[in-house]
Amino acid sequence: MKKLLLAMALVSGAAFAKPEIAVKDPWVRLMPPTSKVSAAYMKIENKGSSEDVLLWAKSSVSKITQLHKTITKNGMMKMVRVRKFVIKPGQTIILKPGGYHIMLIDLKHPLKKGEKVTIWLKFKYSGMKKIIAPVENR
Repeated sequence: MKKLLLAMALVSGAAFAKPEIAVKDPWVRLMPPTSKVSAAYMKIENKGSSEDVLLWAKSSVSKITQLHKTITKNGMMKMVRVRKFVIKPGQTIILKPGGYHIMLIDLKHPLKKGEKVTIWLKFKYSGMKKIIAPVENR
């Protein structure tokens, strides 16, 4: 009986374990007015007790939004699309130039410094998060 109660307690505790996602310091890179692409950067922190997965992103300013990372291959830097970002408990993923980022492709209009871009992030367990990212020249 004790083993059964212990097993039930462990299972019920696992059912309540959940990720707690916080998005900090979001921004979108200011590009020349003729550019049809830009990128969004931010810190995504999982303060919870179980992992979460960023499945996709959507933007108010681009027709296509993709998760990307920058890799070096044969001495050349290259961006590649990734299907998801896994964020483990206690982990912070830093989206920054030269690393992981959210690619904004086929911009609907030239971005202006200070403009506010809405980005929706879809997480497997935390659901949808709406963030506002200013366009900056960093």
